[in-house]
Amino acid sequence: MLIRALLLLWIQLARTALQINHHTTALIETTVQVLQRSFQDPFAAACIVWKGSTPETELLLGDLLDAVIVRLSGSIPVQLNVVEVQTQRRPWVRNVLLVDDYEAFRELRSDLSIERNDFSGRYLIVVNSAINETFVQKVFIDLWKLQIANVVLIGIETSQPKLWTYFPFSDGICGQARSTTLTLEDDLYPDKISNFHGCQLKVGSFETRPFTIMDRSDEEKLRMSGFEGELLDLLKTRLNFTTKIYEPENGEQWGYALQQNSTGLVRMIQEEEVDFGISCMGISVARNEVLKPGIAHYTTALVLAVPKGRPYTAIEKLFHPFQIEVWWCITTVLLGSTIVIASVERANENVRNFVYGNRVQAPYLNLIRIFFAISMERLPTRNFARTLLFYWIFFCFVIQSLYQGALYRYLQKDSTLPPSKTMAEIDRTDALYFVVESAERYYSSFPHRYKRVHHLPQEKNNIINRLKWMMHHPETSNVVMGALDHMAHHNHLYRRKGGFIDVCREFVSTYTVAIYYPKRSMLTNRFDWEIMRIQASGLMSYWINRYGDYDFFRKVNDASHPKKLSWEHLSAVFEICGVLLGLCGVVFLLEIVSDRYISMGRVYLKLYCRRRNLRN
Repeated sequence: MLIRALLLLWIQLARTALQINHHTTALIETTVQVLQRSFQDPFAAACIVWKGSTPETELLLGDLLDAVIVRLSGSIPVQLNVVEVQTQRRPWVRNVLLVDDYEAFRELRSDLSIERNDFSGRYLIVVNSAINETFVQKVFIDLWKLQIANVVLIGIETSQPKLWTYFPFSDGICGQARSTTLTLEDDLYPDKISNFHGCQLKVGSFETRPFTIMDRSDEEKLRMSGFEGELLDLLKTRLNFTTKIYEPENGEQWGYALQQNSTGLVRMIQEEEVDFGISCMGISVARNEVLKPGIAHYTTALVLAVPKGRPYTAIEKLFHPFQIEVWWCITTVLLGSTIVIASVERANENVRNFVYGNRVQAPYLNLIRIFFAISMERLPTRNFARTLLFYWIFFCFVIQSLYQGALYRYLQKDSTLPPSKTMAEIDRTDALYFVVESAERYYSSFPHRYKRVHHLPQEKNNIINRLKWMMHHPETSNVVMGALDHMAHHNHLYRRKGGFIDVCREFVSTYTVAIYYPKRSMLTNRFDWEIMRIQASGLMSYWINRYGDYDFFRKVNDASHPKKLSWEHLSAVFEICGVLLGLCGVVFLLEIVSDRYISMGRVYLKLYCRRRNLRN
C-alpha cells in the first residue's frame, strides 16, 4: 500500500507541474523539431544533460526530458548524463543542455571540457523559463569564450518559444557574440566561418625555407611566402580573412610540447596567443596531446644531408680508371708470370732456350718492358717463345689502351669518395648529427647516435644555413637532418653554383605536416575542408616543385672541351718518380757499402756470378 501511495503521489506531482507550465507543450514541440532536423546521426548519439536551480525545477526539467524522449520515438540515439563506463571515447559532437536559469547554465558550462565535448560540434540549449535578450547575450558570450559557435538556444519569450543563435564573424563584427533570432524554417546550424568578412586572424609561424619564407620589409607588415605561405594565401582568399603573423620569442622555433611550460610555437598555440600555427609542423603524439591537429596537407621524409666525401689523392687517381677487381686480375697475371719465370730459371739451359729463346737474357726485365710498352733488346727465334711473346704483347696492349684512355678523363675530374648511402655507413665514421632541438627524439632509441647529436642554433633558417656551411666546407664529415624539402630547396638555389648536397638513401622517418590549432578552436573543420579541395586540385604539388630541385641522383655532365693538366693532376707521377729515384739511390749506396762488408759483398758476387753463368 505504501509503494502504491508513493507512486500515485509522484504521478499527481508530475501532472501538477505540467499544468503549471502551460507553455511546456510548445517548448517540447520546438525542441523535438530541432533535434529531428539537426541531430539525426546514426553514428553520433546526442548527449543530454540537465540542471535545475532548485529540486522542484530540476523535477520539471526531468518531466520535460521525458516528454521529449517520448516524442522522439527513438528517431535519434541519446545518451543521458550518467557515469560513463568507458574511460576513453570520442568527445560528444551532439550536445543538449536543459536548464531553467543562468546559474544552472553556468554550472553545466563549467562541466564542458575538450576531453568530453567537441567544441566545434552542435549544441542545443533549452531554457524552461521566460528569458530576454540580456540572458541570451550573457549565455552566448560565455560560449564564445570556449569558441562554441554552432549553438541554438530555445527559450520562452512572451509566452512563446523562440530560437536564438549568433554569428561571430559578419559585416562589421569580428569575434563577437551578437545574438540573432531564428525560425524553424531557417538553417539552424549553418557554416558560420565560411566567410570571415575580412576579419583578422592571428597566425603563429617562423621562417624555415621552403615551407615558410618571411618578407621582413620595413614598409609593410610581416608577410609570408613559401609553399605553406601559398597555402595560407589561398585560404585567406577563399575564406575572406586577413592575417597578422607572430613569431616565437628569442628565436625559438617548434619548441617542446608539454602539458605545462611548453616552448616555441607550440606554447603560442597552446596558450591561444594565436589562432593557429603553420610552419612545417609535423604531426606527433606529444603535440596532439596539447594541440588540435588539422588534416595532413603534405607528407615528406626526414633525411640526412651527407658531405660529398674526401677528394681522391693524386695517387688514388692513378688507380681510378680500373675497378679494384681489374687491378686484382692484373696483379694475379703478373704474379703468375713471375712464378713461371722463376720456375724456368731453375731448369736447364735447353728448357730456358725453349721458353725464352736463344741468348735472351733478363726475362724479369723483359716482362716489365713489354708491360710498359718498351721495346726488347733481343727477340726470340723459336715459335713457342714467339707465341708467348705475342700473347703477352697483346694482353699488355689492350690493358695499356684502356688505361690511357680512361686516365686522362679521370685526371681532370675533381673526383671524391662516394657519400655515405646508409646510416650504417655514417655510424662507421666520426660524423656528428646536427638536428633541430625538438627533433632529437628520433635518436633517443639509438644511444650510439644520440651521444653524437648536436643542436642547430636557434635562428631563422638554421637548417638551410647549415647546408650552406656544408657547401663551403666539403672536408667535414658531419651530417645535417632536415626534411627532404630543405635539401631540395638548397639544391634549387645552389646546384648551378657547385653547391649540390647529397642525401642519405635511408630515411630517418616519415614526416607528416599539418596546421595546428588550440584545443578549443572552431577553425579546424572548415580549414580541413578547404585544404582537401586544394590537395585534390594538385596545387600543393605545383607549389612544392616551385621551391625545390628533387632530382638528387642526376649525373653531372663532364665539360665538353678539354682542360689543361695541372700540377694537381700530375703530382702523383712526380711522386712516384721521386720514390723510384730514392730506391735507386739506396741500391747505389748498398753497392758502395758492399765493398766494405764481406758478407754483403759475397751476396752481390753470388748474384753476379749466377747471372754470368746464365748468359754463357
